[in-house]
Amino acid sequence: MSKQETFRFPEVVRAPSRFRNPIGKYRVHRTRDCIACGKCVEICPHGVHVMRRGEVFVKNHYLCVGPDCPTPCHEACPVKALSVRRNPDFDAMGDFRWTPDLLVSTWYMSEFGTPPPGGLEYRIGASGGGFDKLRLLVRKETADDETSDMDVGIDLNRRGDNAHRIRIEVPFYGGGMSYGSVSITTMLSRIKAAAALGTFCCTGEGGYPDELKPYDDHVITQVATGLFGLREETIKRVKIVEFKYAQGAK
Repeated sequence: MSKQETFRFPEVVRAPSRFRNPIGKYRVHRTRDCIACGKCVEICPHGVHVMRRGEVFVKNHYLCVGPDCPTPCHEACPVKALSVRRNPDFDAMGDFRWTPDLLVSTWYMSEFGTPPPGGLEYRIGASGGGFDKLRLLVRKETADDETSDMDVGIDLNRRGDNAHRIRIEVPFYGGGMSYGSVSITTMLSRIKAAAALGTFCCTGEGGYPDELKPYDDHVITQVATGLFGLREETIKRVKIVEFKYAQGAK
């Protein structure tokens, strides 16, 4: 694995939404009173409004943050042609654990690689629990220095035996998702993401496809009770082996 001094996280690159009409928490309504002055395009910090060929229209409803916007377009409009309302489609989604806020904010983070700028509760659901938590204890000198990068990497296997010395740059790894229950395309995308983040991803049950060979240094191979797709060669190829003693339902 990489060393702390040389590892660099990949640059965040926007990946356009996979939805033709992404759903957001708010919708912006424009009446025929609009004079196409372009004021809304000028002041919107999130790219909700666009102007093309002298016409102004709302292109990205889902990026509107509603009351959290520092420069509300509906207040700045000189003819009051704009209004912002809560999107009823938003409230029809989700449940107490995966709330509409969590769903929409997850889509936002998948597209932009950053937490949403406002208007969404992206950290917790409404069920009172059900999600894993990572508690980070920060040294005082690090907490006071806003310019320093926080090291969240972990050195594994510090017992001093002859096993592999391994470091992961983030405090998590990708859990097992079996070959067959997911496609090779999905497996490759997860392994590539793990390699980019300096961590590992587990193959799950069902074997260790040859397409993963270039990423051996970031693969955890799983040995489960069914022994599906298991070979001695693939066990020897990796630094971490995961044993699963119970068979779960797919």
